[in-house]
Amino acid sequence: MSIVDKTDSEIFEIALPMINDVIQGSNEKNWALFSKYQTAEELNDPDNRKNVEKLWNEHEFFTSLSAEREFLAVIRRDDIAQVIWKQVSTKVVGEYLACYFLKEVDNEVKEVGFRVL
Repeated sequence: MSIVDKTDSEIFEIALPMINDVIQGSNEKNWALFSKYQTAEELNDPDNRKNVEKLWNEHEFFTSLSAEREFLAVIRRDDIAQVIWKQVSTKVVGEYLACYFLKEVDNEVKEVGFRVL
């Protein structure tokens, strides 16, 4: 069964520990934890790491992400499930829209994108 064939609840259950690690990794500026679920392509792209580290160093929001979040939806497109939630910071005022993209790669669920808007 593909990730997009699962129910919203099943996808949330899979995504939650992954998202928790990404949030913790971001707050700690811990690349290994932040990138733990990325595909090999993303993980080995030096520009990917460089861009993330730039965000960590230039924007306090990305190193003060709250563990509290309100999940809004799962959107499926082709073979990717996108988990969407409201993300807030412990230091920066305001609500942001966070999107975490999941895809099955070689029978493993992998992150194929993480965006905060």
